[in-house]
Amino acid sequence: MLAEKNTQLELLTAFLHDARWWKQALGYIETETQFIGQLLNARIYKENVPNLFERLQNFKIELETNSRETKNLMKETAGYEEQLRRILEGKDSSPHNDYFENHKEFKDRFEEFYIDFNDYKTRVLNYIGGML
Repeated sequence: MLAEKNTQLELLTAFLHDARWWKQALGYIETETQFIGQLLNARIYKENVPNLFERLQNFKIELETNSRETKNLMKETAGYEEQLRRILEGKDSSPHNDYFENHKEFKDRFEEFYIDFNDYKTRVLNYIGGML
């Protein structure tokens, strides 16, 4: 576990590793988002399911929100990864006194999104799976 006793180099290297993992996970989420979109738009559902149209519409709206947030996080993560890489390569000499707090905030935001997306995905698959 990282702690304040680690060197700045060790912390920045660990943060860069985190950013690369986040970017990879967001890539998977983009693929899953595309699949869920196709699934929600497929014409495979029983017609007599109560509130089918409304439920599918709500899932689609939520999917659009998740897709936008994925794109935003992907862009921010790429920028963050680049910043960390430049610091480690010595190409960024600006002061970085708050990098530890910034990383924690970004990590918390990513984890909240990741958990929420997986909850959404589970709800969609459980609903659709029950109708097939």
